[in-house]
Amino acid sequence: MNILRFISLGAFFIILSNYSLGQSTKKKFSRGDSLFVFNTRLDIKTKTRMLDSAFANNSTAPTFVVIVATNQINGVTKEICTEAPFVVGGVDRNKGKEKSQNYKSQHFYFNTKPALDNIGFYEYSYRELLEYGQNKDVRKIVTEVLKSNKEIELNFQGSRKQQFMFAHILFNNGIMSIRGDIAGNIMTLAEIK
Repeated sequence: MNILRFISLGAFFIILSNYSLGQSTKKKFSRGDSLFVFNTRLDIKTKTRMLDSAFANNSTAPTFVVIVATNQINGVTKEICTEAPFVVGGVDRNKGKEKSQNYKSQHFYFNTKPALDNIGFYEYSYRELLEYGQNKDVRKIVTEVLKSNKEIELNFQGSRKQQFMFAHILFNNGIMSIRGDIAGNIMTLAEIK
């Protein structure tokens, strides 16, 4: 009887250690996890230029940006796509000294639920992004933009969540995407030079 209790208790702890308690996955999004990076020329300098460009855009047509966000409430860190002004708003909603973050970095720390909600921390999961990235049309569009030397306007047909995931994959391939200010489904896509 004691051995049965011991086995049951062991199984319980194994299940508990694998259960996420309804929180976001602690796994980071990374290139090694096949985030559909087709642009082999992309490097850290290019990503820095993309961040600079996104945060410098003060128009009513915001630029999508991919950041690494750390939820300081539960320690979860993940790569997400949001619009640059919402990163600034998220930082403003932080408590204390975390408000002074360097926008040159791709890594941001958020310590309140309103800040996390503002950046769309829970908008989509790692699994959803990987599933969405299997879409053949996404690869076709990325390839088309990379081959083109001009901006491409796209009438995006999908949900807001899908638009964020699409912009995430574009950003990870060195393609800037701007959401239209009048029609949110219109996106301007261009490879960063």
